[in-house]
Amino acid sequence: MSQETFWILLSKKLSGEASPEELVVLENLILEHPEWQYAIQNLGEIWKNQPKKDHTEEEDAYMLHLQRMQELNVPFGNMPDQTPVVSMSGRKKMKRWYWAAAVLLVLAGAWTLLMKPFKTSQGQEMARQVSEITTRPGSTSKVELPDGSMVWLNAGSKLTYNKDFGKELREVTLSGEGYFDVTKMKDKPFIIHTSNINIKVLGTAFNVKAYPEDKLSETSLIRGSIEVTIKNRPNDKIILSPSEKLVVENDKMTRPVITANKEKMNVTTATMPLVSVNKLRYHTADSSIDEIAWIDNRLIFRNETMEELALRMERRYAVQIEIEAEELKEMKVNGIFDQESVSQALEALKEMIPSINYVKEGNQIIINR
Repeated sequence: MSQETFWILLSKKLSGEASPEELVVLENLILEHPEWQYAIQNLGEIWKNQPKKDHTEEEDAYMLHLQRMQELNVPFGNMPDQTPVVSMSGRKKMKRWYWAAAVLLVLAGAWTLLMKPFKTSQGQEMARQVSEITTRPGSTSKVELPDGSMVWLNAGSKLTYNKDFGKELREVTLSGEGYFDVTKMKDKPFIIHTSNINIKVLGTAFNVKAYPEDKLSETSLIRGSIEVTIKNRPNDKIILSPSEKLVVENDKMTRPVITANKEKMNVTTATMPLVSVNKLRYHTADSSIDEIAWIDNRLIFRNETMEELALRMERRYAVQIEIEAEELKEMKVNGIFDQESVSQALEALKEMIPSINYVKEGNQIIINR
């Protein structure tokens, strides 16, 4: 099956004209080419958000579609003469065909835009093949990478890597939180990219927490050794030992930078995140490690603000939490949620802070005094 077939079937699916047999063929194509999944997800959203077209404009849309496809060098091959439909007028058949063509027009432009970030360095117009794994709020997942490394993804996280992962390089990009148990390959280091830090390892176990909306990014080393570099400070390499945790403040601050030689000393300013190295925290009852307790479906919070805890609860329970009272956002709390439901967790918070109240409607929660 060619990419040309993929385009035709996808357009028919979005325009509501695909038969059950065609949907099966499309599904098999997607399974054979998982690198297309990234674009398909986004194209579906783009199509849903397109304004409704007046049918009188469909012929113009078709001609524009053909022109646009040629400009983009998107293969469209031998299109069928008409879409199979039940008995109807020839004009109605043509309208349905033009509508499918208009779908392809939208997809052609969107496909090009979506795949631009994945072009090869040689400048060829060939998209890089990527695999993407995501976890929804309220769920976690366990994944085995092609090299045998294991990754546990926390709720609301995304892991991406190239289809050629492990052939020359072992690189992944993480948004969210993941626990990695990396297979050792001496000649192929394992590299993780996040928004604020890059981590390089050979074979080890560690946890990375890098949600874009969080104030802090954390890297916690369980065993082995890792090398961490921070964005905007590529020459500073931090080596972590077991039971150490690197904490990076995502909100950058302006700090003085001093350079000196024999003749003079210069003081300039630079914008960079604050960094600290701490020890991992162990739960006294069973010696478990706080930073990876989420793998066992436990949420341990120590000296966290209500605002920080609310974010973690949103991911764990797939809810939306709004704290209306500003003074509550910075209030510090300590505790453990093990198998509690979201309602039980909220009641536990009320016991910790008797002055708070909450209203829960569906997955919307408002916390106030």
